[in-house]
Amino acid sequence: MQIKEEEHITVHYYILLPLVKKVLEKDRELFVHGAFKVKDPYLGVIQEALQLLHQDMRTIKAYMQKHRMRVQFEQNDGIFSRYSYVCRGYEGTSSYLNANLKRQARRCMDVYFSKRSPLHSDSILHE
Repeated sequence: MQIKEEEHITVHYYILLPLVKKVLEKDRELFVHGAFKVKDPYLGVIQEALQLLHQDMRTIKAYMQKHRMRVQFEQNDGIFSRYSYVCRGYEGTSSYLNANLKRQARRCMDVYFSKRSPLHSDSILHE
């Protein structure tokens, strides 16, 4: 038995969105403590993106609870990150090329900066 495509996408966003959150929060701190003359516009854009991101993370978490899904980080060897998941009793593992995760995180950020959710865009995972 395989997991459905929608479940696979959910697992992937469960992995990807915390990475995006970490980058945005780190960037926010750089703007707060950086030597920028006008910080507010940048901080506002980042804060709006984080709000959308948190909504999406809640959506993903609720979906996973409803469908009895769990994801666990296994290892990062510097090139690949490996995760295990359980979905409807089916267990599996997925490996992600770190460079692809970075590229997809950047695409997610672009979508959040345009005040949209990447959960509604299939292009994040398939470009």
